[in-house]
Amino acid sequence: MTELLSSIQSPADLRRLPKSRLQPLACELREFVLEHVSRTGGHLSSNLGTVELTIALHYVFNTPHDRLVWDVGHQTYAHKILTGRREHMHTLRQHGGISGFPRRCESEYDAFGTAHSSTSISAALGMAVAARNLGLNRKHVAIIGDGAMSAGMAFEALNNAGVTPDADLLVVLNDNDMSISPPVARSTNTWPGCFLAAC
Repeated sequence: MTELLSSIQSPADLRRLPKSRLQPLACELREFVLEHVSRTGGHLSSNLGTVELTIALHYVFNTPHDRLVWDVGHQTYAHKILTGRREHMHTLRQHGGISGFPRRCESEYDAFGTAHSSTSISAALGMAVAARNLGLNRKHVAIIGDGAMSAGMAFEALNNAGVTPDADLLVVLNDNDMSISPPVARSTNTWPGCFLAAC
C-alpha cells in the first residue's frame, strides 16, 4: 500500500503533508525500496537507513533551490523516489535506466554527482560561497557518512568552512557505525561557520 507515497511527485508535495503523516510515509517508502531493490539489485541496507533522514531534509529545506549534496551517493534511493523518479525505480542500475548514484543530468535535485568520495563538504561549501557571492538566499547541506568522514579531504573542507564567512552550510554526519573500515579516531568538535549533526 503506497497511498501517501503515490501522492508525492516532488518534495513540494511532501512539504504539504502534516508532520503526523511523515512516519507512515517512511514506512511506505521503506517498503517501496525493499520491493524494487530486491528486483534490480543495488545498495539495500544503506538506503533503508536513510529513509527518515531523506524525508526530513526534503521536508525542511526548499529543494531544489536549496542544495543537498550526498557524499554517500549509493544512499540516495529515497531521495530519487521523492524527487520524481519513483516510476523509474524499476530501471535502477539497468542499461538506459536511472543511476544508482546522484547525477546532475538526471535531475535538478541532484546538485552534485558523487559516489563515496568524501567530497560533499568541499562541494557544498563551494556552492555556498558562490551563492553568497551572487547574493542568493540559498541553503547548502552536505550529508556525509562515517566512512567518508575518515578521509582527509573532509577534514580539510571542515577547516576551510570554519574560516569562510557567511557561507550558509550545514553538515550532517550519518554516523551509523557501518563504514567499511573502522575509524581511527572520533571527534566531537563543531567548527565555527558550520554545524555538525549526528543522526
